[in-house]
Amino acid sequence: MTIAMIPETELTEAEDQPLRELLAKAFPGRADHFRQQSWWLARPQWRLILSDGGVPVAHLGIERRRIGVGDEDLYVAGVGHVCTDPAYRGRGLGVELMAHLREVLPAPFGFLTCSRAVQGFYEAAGWVEVAPGVTMTNVYTGEKITAYTHPAMVLGDGFPAGRPIDLRGLPW
Repeated sequence: MTIAMIPETELTEAEDQPLRELLAKAFPGRADHFRQQSWWLARPQWRLILSDGGVPVAHLGIERRRIGVGDEDLYVAGVGHVCTDPAYRGRGLGVELMAHLREVLPAPFGFLTCSRAVQGFYEAAGWVEVAPGVTMTNVYTGEKITAYTHPAMVLGDGFPAGRPIDLRGLPW
């Protein structure tokens, strides 16, 4: 197994196609979308990819962004598209990916939202819930949307928990 952090601008079509296949398998409800492009809402700046024999088997996307937290501006590494190939689940690859993320985090804090169903995985990897939801901005319409269905979680010490969070864009 190998792990690499690849800037989005350097991702080739030959590397992107297997990522689309991985994401389609990992997120079957959005498979049609992921077969077309390898991100959901906000396009990542980097990909952290764990590969087996050159084939991606675990993945996450990272976008560094300045967000609003209460009346402060903070840089975070927004994390999304976290997945492991279903055939490789249960082998600790997600844990390995999270451990490597800590080493390469391009901001003081990692930031993500997740469903309650997978919240325990992130907590075991050191993520902490800091808010019950976030405000996002539809960059196409300017509409502000506040969502409380997925907890906001942070990796890193010193994040000002309990304050309103504005992602200032679409979620990862």
